[in-house]
Amino acid sequence: MRRDVHRIADHERFDMDGKNTYRAVLYGPDPIGSGQEIELEYVDGAYREIVILDYIEDSGETIERKWELGEGRTEPIPYRFVKEHDSRTKPSVKN
Repeated sequence: MRRDVHRIADHERFDMDGKNTYRAVLYGPDPIGSGQEIELEYVDGAYREIVILDYIEDSGETIERKWELGEGRTEPIPYRFVKEHDSRTKPSVKN
């Protein structure tokens, strides 16, 4: 069973209707995102610029995926896939 872990907690804010959340849709190469809708909290009264989600596979492997805010401003707010990192590979940084 795969479970999604949302690492997106910030200050609690509200829109004009008194809501502190908005609907977003994640787009990316199939099957990444593929139109998945999620509920996000506003950050300082604005849409989030970046969303990072951890996906935990049945094997226990963690895959981190990153989306950036898209062009549309009507709900659901679009986010486009940027990159992925899995727990099996070590980040490589050259000095």
